[in-house]
Amino acid sequence: MLTTGIPQIVAGIAVFLVCGVLLFSGKVRKRYWCLSCLVTALLVGRGVWCANDFFDLGMGTPKVFSPENWEKTKPEQRHFMVDDLQEQIALIGMPEDEVRELLGAPDYQDTAACLSYVIAQPFDEVTLDLTLKSGIVTQVEQTSH
Repeated sequence: MLTTGIPQIVAGIAVFLVCGVLLFSGKVRKRYWCLSCLVTALLVGRGVWCANDFFDLGMGTPKVFSPENWEKTKPEQRHFMVDDLQEQIALIGMPEDEVRELLGAPDYQDTAACLSYVIAQPFDEVTLDLTLKSGIVTQVEQTSH
């Protein structure tokens, strides 16, 4: 089940606070405090893991562009490396065959005038559009669909 992770984070903080109050009031031994810290860490860690998946925070997703990173990254998470791609490589002026070698086959639109690669989803589908003229990239833009 896909959750936002917020319930786990809130539960972890609640466990921590309740055990902290009980420890300082003398109703809980110190070893239970250590156990509550472990439970808190597990709950908060699980919550952050779920939040990463739900909110697309990009933890664990490559942010540095390389053809290998581009290929192994899900299309909807490629937006994390698009800035690096555009800083590293001059796409404008590049021949179509070099673009295909660099980025692979387009996954949105593949025509003589445009190559489009999905770079973000699910809320808004965003594509990296490379406009071609005579087989050469003349414009690069990100488009929301």
